[in-house]
Amino acid sequence: MHIFHQPLVRVVIAAVAALLLTIAAGIAGPINQLVITDARGDRGMLAPYVHGRNGIGYLYTTYVFDSLLSQSKDGELVPALARRWTVSKDGLTCDLYLDLRASWHDGQQVTAADAAFTFSYMKEHPYVFVSVENVREAEVISPDHLKIFLKKPDAGLLNGLLLSMPVLPKHVYQDVVEPQRFAEPDAVIGSGPYRLVEYSKAQGRYVLEGNADYYLGKPKFKRIAIVKMATDAALRAAHAGEIDVISYLPPDRLEQAEAIGMNVAKAFSHHSLRLGFNHSGRFNDKTLRHAIAYAIDRPAIIETVFQKTADVADTGFIQEESPWHSQDKHPEYLFNPQRATDLLLSKGWDREEDGLWYRDGELVVLRLLASRRESKTAKVLAEQLETFGIELEVRILERAALQDTLSEGNYDLALYASGTLGDPNGIMRRVFGRKWASDGYQGEHLQSLVIAQSVATNKTERQKILGEFQKAYSEELPAYAIANPHMVTAYNDKLSALQFMPGGVAIGVPSALHKSYLVD
Repeated sequence: MHIFHQPLVRVVIAAVAALLLTIAAGIAGPINQLVITDARGDRGMLAPYVHGRNGIGYLYTTYVFDSLLSQSKDGELVPALARRWTVSKDGLTCDLYLDLRASWHDGQQVTAADAAFTFSYMKEHPYVFVSVENVREAEVISPDHLKIFLKKPDAGLLNGLLLSMPVLPKHVYQDVVEPQRFAEPDAVIGSGPYRLVEYSKAQGRYVLEGNADYYLGKPKFKRIAIVKMATDAALRAAHAGEIDVISYLPPDRLEQAEAIGMNVAKAFSHHSLRLGFNHSGRFNDKTLRHAIAYAIDRPAIIETVFQKTADVADTGFIQEESPWHSQDKHPEYLFNPQRATDLLLSKGWDREEDGLWYRDGELVVLRLLASRRESKTAKVLAEQLETFGIELEVRILERAALQDTLSEGNYDLALYASGTLGDPNGIMRRVFGRKWASDGYQGEHLQSLVIAQSVATNKTERQKILGEFQKAYSEELPAYAIANPHMVTAYNDKLSALQFMPGGVAIGVPSALHKSYLVD
C-alpha cells in the first residue's frame, strides 16, 4: 500500500522505477544513489507520531526531520536548527538562536515560532520519544531567538530533549488534532537533509531524495532507498553490487560479509538481555533475586546461545563503552550453586530428597516468559535452573502476547531486552516504568539517585551520582543482565569509516547510520 498520493511522487516516479529496475537487474547502482537493506522492512511512515515506535523508525525519521541540536560522528553536540545556545547558571532558562538559512521542504522558512509551537504541541499531544513536561514556557523573542523556561533544572536538556525532539512545521501541524492518524503527504514536510518521496508499507520500502536546499551541507546522495531484504539475499545482492549497506547484519555473518569485500562496523548493542523479576510477587525480596543470579551460569549461556556475538553484561545497568559507564567493579554473581542454596535456605526454602525446592511444603514452580527471539536463551536458562532444582514453566509468546502478559503481572521471571544508551534520564522509565520492557522496580534509594542525577547540571557531579546508581543497581538487582550482544553494519565504499555512535543516536539508538554520514 502506498501512503503518498500522486501529486507528491509524480516528479520521481521515473527515478524510482529506474532504481528498482537497477536493483532487479543486478547492475551496480550509480555513486549518487545509496541502497540500504532492512531485514524487518516496514518501520512506519517517516513522520513524528506515525513512524514505528522503535529506534529504527525514529532513526529513519531523523533523515527527514531535524531537531534543534544534532551530533557529530563522535557523538558530541553540534548545531542543527539552533546555531548556538546558552543555558543560565541556575539551569532554568535556555536561549536558542535559530539558523534562518533552514527551510521546510515546501520552501517556507524555519523560525523560532515553529520550535515554540512544537513544545506546546507535544505537551498537548505527547510524542513517544521525548517529554516536554518540564518545559514551563517556550517564548519567541524574535524569528531567530527562542527562550525556554523550565520548571526545574534538567541535566538532560541538551543531550536529551533538544537533541531528540523533531521540530514540526507550525503551518502544517497547527490544525492537526489527531497526529497519530496524520499520514497525509504534508505530514512528512520536514527540514532535514532528505525528503521522503515514496513509502510502501506492504513492501517495506522507502525512497528519499536529497534536499538540495539543506542548510547544513550538501546531501551525499541524490537518492536513498531503504528496502526490505533478508540477510542471505542481502549478502548475495551486496556481492553482486546491487545494494550498498546491510544496516543490521547478524554478528555471526560478519566474516561472510568481509569475505565478499564489504567493510564492517561493529559495536556492543547496549540492548542488554536481562532476566527481569516480578517485584509484585516473591521476588520483591532481594535475597531471592541474588539466589537466582548465583544459580545461573552466564558465560555458559553466552557460549551456547551467542557464541562469539555477545559479552557477559555488566550488572550495573549501564554497559561498557557507554560514556556514562562507571569504572568501578560491580558484583558479577559468578555461578555458585552453594551460595544460591544458602540464600534460599535463609529464606525458608527447603530442598527435599527429590532434589527439588519447596516453600512451606509446596513445590516451587516459577513461570518464565520470553519472546520467540529469546526462546533459545530461555531454554538454556530453564535447564540451568532445573538442574539446580527449581521447576520452571516456560512460556514462549509472540511479542504482543508477551507485552500483555507482562503488563498483567502473570509471571515470576521474564527475558527482555531494552536499551541503556541515550541521556541517563531515560533510566527512569526503563527501570521504574510500567511498560513491558521496564524492570518495574520501585526502590526509593535507586529512584532518589536517578532524580538527583537528572538535576545535576554539573557533568562531573552527574557522573558521580550515576556511578552511585550503578553500584546500587548491581547490589539491588532489579533485573539481572545476562548478555550485551554485538551489532554489525556492513557497507561498501560509497560510505567511509562508519562507526556506531558513542552513546547512541539522539534517544540512544545503537546505529552506524547517523545522518551526518549522509551529508557532505
